[in-house]
Amino acid sequence: AQQQQQQQQQQRGAVYFCRQPARCVAAVPPNAAASPHRNSFMVGTCNLQPRNEIHLVDFVEDTAELVCRQTLSHPDEVLLLNVNPTDGSQVLTFSGQNSSHSLRLWRVVGSPDDQEAQLEVLCHLTGSETNPLGSVKSSAWDPHHEGKLLVTDSEALHTFDSTTGKEATPLSTLQVGQRCAGACADPHHANQVSTVDDCHLKTWDLRSSQLAYKRDAVHLFGARDVDYNPNVPYQVLTTGEDAALRFWDLRKLDKSLKMLSGGHHHWVVQAKYNSYHDQLVLSCSTDSAVCLWRANSVASAPLASDPSRVTAQDRQPDGLIRRYEEHEDSCYSCCWSLGGAWLFASVAYDGRLLVNPVPGDEKYRILL
Repeated sequence: AQQQQQQQQQQRGAVYFCRQPARCVAAVPPNAAASPHRNSFMVGTCNLQPRNEIHLVDFVEDTAELVCRQTLSHPDEVLLLNVNPTDGSQVLTFSGQNSSHSLRLWRVVGSPDDQEAQLEVLCHLTGSETNPLGSVKSSAWDPHHEGKLLVTDSEALHTFDSTTGKEATPLSTLQVGQRCAGACADPHHANQVSTVDDCHLKTWDLRSSQLAYKRDAVHLFGARDVDYNPNVPYQVLTTGEDAALRFWDLRKLDKSLKMLSGGHHHWVVQAKYNSYHDQLVLSCSTDSAVCLWRANSVASAPLASDPSRVTAQDRQPDGLIRRYEEHEDSCYSCCWSLGGAWLFASVAYDGRLLVNPVPGDEKYRILL
């Protein structure tokens, strides 16, 4: 009975309320020595009042509860939040055009369990006179160069070295188009970044500042996000204002590899591959839904590579695994946990953070 109860808890999600509006959540890397499987997330609030907060929240698997470990005071609204994937004490935030230093890199001073921990500014990131920094749409830590940040505003891609001191201006600025909505660094090739602007997917070589690949009309109305498959070179997914996800091979952009739709009814704001099992894809939308998708046909290791072991039940088609409808407001941000393969988080504008596990039957279908 106790084992059955534990299994039920492992299948259950959890809810945490920030008590203020929120639009960004980021996974926090676990301490490899102290707690390698800790599932931690940071949520930034975006109240119009000056006082905002960043909440460090842990998912406790034994009880399926979300516990707030820290509440860090932040001086302005947090419109974008990005945690250094190799150092959970470094946090990048963007606070909009009205604050004096809108893009800042912070350090959390104190241990993850220190209730008195505070944010300390490490670096102000600003544009140059010729290329001022606009409203930031996305940011990413360069996986190939420690301390290097890739930041996109609505028209340009800026690269920064966050280790230069208290002030940092762009090492380079590349005009990528109008209505740029997102960017992602290629984990397989250094100096390569993909962006989505308007209805276009573009891949850039940062050494030459030239286009390497381009595809127009990747989505109807507009593209919102792009993510690289962590295990398959040259494969990306894009999301759009047409409520769809599309998968692309950058070397053969004449047609998409796959389209997934039917889970969302409005803009798909963000989508993320699972870094362990890339057949699992997570997405969130302004329709308030979070969707978990199966994309076996474009995955690095299709289910049951040995055809003799595939049963009728295993032969699941690509498509929607589950639609999560617990949010009551637009959902602008989602992410996978960095402490394991099977948990993901999402946050809606009403300040509600949800953490859910991959359904057990899907998990065991992948593992067995």
